[in-house]
Amino acid sequence: MNSLVPTEYWDYGFADAIRGMRTALNPQPSNGNTRIPIPELGNCIPVRSARAALVVALKTLSLPDGALVAVPLYCCPVVLSAIKMAGYRARFVDVDPSTFCMSATDLAAKSANIDAVIVVHMFGNVCDMPALRQARPGKPFIEDCAQGLGSRIGGQPAGSLGEIAVFSFRSGKYISAGEGGAIYCKEAALEVRTTRLINELATSSRTNDLVHVLKTYLKSALRRKPLWGLVGSRLWSAYSEKVAFTAQAPIVMGRIFPTDYATAMRRLSMLGSFIEKQRSNADHYSRNLDVQPDMICRETQGNFFNRLQYSLLLSTPEQCAELAVRLEKEKISTARPYKDIVSIATEHYGYSGDCPQSEYVAKRILVIPCNYDLTPAELDKITNSVNRAWREMNSRGHGVLSNAVRDAVSTNPQNTRKASGIV
Repeated sequence: MNSLVPTEYWDYGFADAIRGMRTALNPQPSNGNTRIPIPELGNCIPVRSARAALVVALKTLSLPDGALVAVPLYCCPVVLSAIKMAGYRARFVDVDPSTFCMSATDLAAKSANIDAVIVVHMFGNVCDMPALRQARPGKPFIEDCAQGLGSRIGGQPAGSLGEIAVFSFRSGKYISAGEGGAIYCKEAALEVRTTRLINELATSSRTNDLVHVLKTYLKSALRRKPLWGLVGSRLWSAYSEKVAFTAQAPIVMGRIFPTDYATAMRRLSMLGSFIEKQRSNADHYSRNLDVQPDMICRETQGNFFNRLQYSLLLSTPEQCAELAVRLEKEKISTARPYKDIVSIATEHYGYSGDCPQSEYVAKRILVIPCNYDLTPAELDKITNSVNRAWREMNSRGHGVLSNAVRDAVSTNPQNTRKASGIV
């Protein structure tokens, strides 16, 4: 059986689907004051998705029409879509290559006329929020914690250092509820405005709830073993090839699905154990991967990374391509997050080419599996496979694909797209 190890873990099984169908058929009435308690932070306002949450958060700030919102270039394109949907413009800021999060130095250099800032805690790494706030004092900050749930900055939970924070419960993240998002507001006045905006959004029908549960279950099954290796990865690659990334994750404004709310509430109690397991996996890699030291993203002093994703920073796009293909031959999935962000931002959002660090990392980051479902044997296999591949690549130099890997890429277009980032 093809036991391809998935990069993400879409933790939504048959029992979750049964519970979801029961919730869809017998939804609990809501008076509009429903909240989701994020550990160490407090009650948050649920919404359809983190994408919708970003739009609501921006509108809550009541910025002037066409306001300029600072945002890291290296981030999920849906963040840029949310800025545009809210009626604002993106001002692109470079990233710090040690964390892949927004650079305080570059924000300070570009601070003129910026009306608000969206920071993204990339991969569960955390931004230097004190330095960023000092770089643009007096302006509201939105913390995008879609990947940062459970991370901490100097002892404080991610999401607590801005005016507003946005969280995600999308499948593949720690809560893995299907969709679902939540907004945290530091000030009561912002919470009142956010609640009003969300209460004006449409609720889903019972039929839509049931369809959502079934889709979530089927997509999750395809993203887990054994179906990921048998058919899921090929279907996902074909879909990604035909459908633009922003079309894969459209921003649908609405209230949270009752089924996602129920799943999120049930899963939150397990968040600490999930993070502990993935941090243990990440520590194993950091100790045992025999690669160049600067390829590994280290936890910054005084901070706590939730290690949602474990990234390796290669020196060239060709190294990324080769390592990805070699690991797939060992039945290990990898990911190239946001590798096309430069072309997307240039074509659709007015990026003009002033974020060199972001452009560098976008083509060179490779994410390996670190999810809490990994067995000790799989963890050792991934570690040994990366080390073996790196030794072989190092023994003949870098920059070009080996003949074996070139053959694998040329005979399978799917590998070309997945490994080299060609669009």
